[in-house]
Amino acid sequence: MNKSFLQHFKAVPLLLITAVVLTACSGGGPQPPGKYAGVAQCLTEKGVILYGAYWCPHCQAQRQDFGSDSQFITYVECDDNGPNGDRKACLDAGVSSFPTWFFPGQGNLIGRNPIFVIAKLANCQDQLPAEDLEQLRQAEEALEASGQSMIDTAASGETSSDPARELLPGETGQPEPVGRTVPSDSVATDSQPADNQ
Repeated sequence: MNKSFLQHFKAVPLLLITAVVLTACSGGGPQPPGKYAGVAQCLTEKGVILYGAYWCPHCQAQRQDFGSDSQFITYVECDDNGPNGDRKACLDAGVSSFPTWFFPGQGNLIGRNPIFVIAKLANCQDQLPAEDLEQLRQAEEALEASGQSMIDTAASGETSSDPARELLPGETGQPEPVGRTVPSDSVATDSQPADNQ
């Protein structure tokens, strides 16, 4: 047998061990599910989409709110220069500011919002961790005491923890309000204008 062939053959296990160690150290592959995996998967199952842009700090913060579970959210990059960018898809969907959450049959929620609000609007609140369920309960009690509902408040943009909005490059003006039918049989309208920043 050829001696150089055997030398190459002996190197294969060493290369495999090196590849495994490098992959483990680099954090390659999908992350294990975290505390928001159920919510994120529920949002995706219900067709909820998060539209954003790689340069938008509010979009990045919203995705970071989900931690590693953001991998389970359907995310559309609205800048062609970003990873898998699809500006046309965003424009076709009527997205003009970021971040924008799209809820099928309901419309859009613009801005960074608490996860419990997003879960409630998608009827995924049963997937929330206990501490988020408690925050949702407290928020609903406070709103009820003031004669408002979570749905109406979310539609007005008042729940947004980060009211700044980002526009698509080259876009001006304000997005059209989006009427939406909400799960509680009431109707709300997204009327929060985009700040032109």
